[in-house]
Amino acid sequence: MQNWAVFTGDIVRSSDMTPQVLSGVMAALEDAARSIGQWPDSTTAFVRFRGDGWQMALPPVYALRAALVVRAAVRATGKGHDTRIGIGIGAGSLQGGDLSGADGPAFVQSGHALDMLKRAPRLAAPDAPQALRIALPLADRIAQGWTPKQAQVVAALLAPVAPTQDALAQTLGRSRQMTQKQADAAGLGALLDSCDAFEDS
Repeated sequence: MQNWAVFTGDIVRSSDMTPQVLSGVMAALEDAARSIGQWPDSTTAFVRFRGDGWQMALPPVYALRAALVVRAAVRATGKGHDTRIGIGIGAGSLQGGDLSGADGPAFVQSGHALDMLKRAPRLAAPDAPQALRIALPLADRIAQGWTPKQAQVVAALLAPVAPTQDALAQTLGRSRQMTQKQADAAGLGALLDSCDAFEDS
């Protein structure tokens, strides 16, 4: 079995969303999973289930960075939009990138972690290495404060190979100064430091 970080999640207050809005949120999640799979030495698998539920598998080294990018992708879709994520790290069997038949400790831990989450916080990894368990509560608290525009910036700039702020500003149709202001307000610098520290641990 290979080692994986497994995310099992659902969309917060999905019953308040129209089917079209929920589909847009899920599309943003799938796009985020696809982009994470293009990071250096990365691969991902993603599946939607139970209407507002989803699961994703990725390399354990990116567990913190990817959880933040996924949160940002969802929060960027609209005010108040969010997802809960239970994280399991460990061995797992994944045949041909298909999560429907996946099994192993990482998948079990991820499901249990999601079941433990109530109203807040929105991230949990009770069986993960200590470095991740320490980082998650602070990262979660920061992420809950992101506006949709801040989340757009975070989702792009948290990538291991990120665009420059100038390039991102052009893509988003904003000034560089506004893009930098939104990155600062979103706590990007501290989050990048935390991701780098976790990945070096």
